[in-house]
Amino acid sequence: MNLTPKKMEVFLVLAFFLALVLWSRFYKLLFQVHTFRPNKTHRTFLVVLPGACVLFIAVDLWRWGSTDVRSSAGWIFLYTMGGAAWLLLGLYLLALLGVGVRDDVMERQNSAAAWVVYGTLIGTALCYAGSNFGSGPGTQVVIFCGVLSIISLFGFWFCLERIFHLADKVTVERDEGTGIRAGGWMVSLGLIFGGAVAGDWESLEATVWDFINYAWVAIVFLLAAVAIEWAFKRRQQKEGVRRGASAVIAVAYILAAAVYVFSRGLP
Repeated sequence: MNLTPKKMEVFLVLAFFLALVLWSRFYKLLFQVHTFRPNKTHRTFLVVLPGACVLFIAVDLWRWGSTDVRSSAGWIFLYTMGGAAWLLLGLYLLALLGVGVRDDVMERQNSAAAWVVYGTLIGTALCYAGSNFGSGPGTQVVIFCGVLSIISLFGFWFCLERIFHLADKVTVERDEGTGIRAGGWMVSLGLIFGGAVAGDWESLEATVWDFINYAWVAIVFLLAAVAIEWAFKRRQQKEGVRRGASAVIAVAYILAAAVYVFSRGLP
């Protein structure tokens, strides 16, 4: 992909307007949806978490982005808005795979689906932040790394979902334990895939090789998730016990991924 600086600027401006229009619509829908017993906690999270993710992306760009980006408030702003649009892409992909923000979280007040949405937002933000971590020749590098990481994130979700039909367990059965575990798992994969695309750009081939060499551990996380979901499927547990155990597992996923990323460093 060969984008001139002019085309890069146009791309980021379009991303800005896309994010502005779609997020405005998102928040409008959020406050327009009325249910008999609204869950104020989840509504608060849906209001605050996207902004927190965008702020995280802005800090990442300001501290660890490419030198030419860090030196320009305008570029930081435009790349941050690109990140806001990227978060919407993550929610769209999640909806395609069976878990929707409006239908399942806003209208049906489904707590299980809410945890998956939170994990997806954070995981997507980590993938985009990693794509902007380090120096590179331009927007095409960010796009390539972002696409590589987010395809991997949702590809792994698709595999686990196909095996255990997690979307049905979350949206139909409203199994909150499954939602908590899946949300934590998505965050852990966001850490791994975001770390795998972080660092200074050398070449297309080097980036792909570094990604494979770094992110192979995600297969271990997939196998662990398969074993854990199989164990929960076989055992009948009380809802309170299932939520508590699921929270511990979700935290364990995230801590294990964080330890791997910080001990391994950047590619």
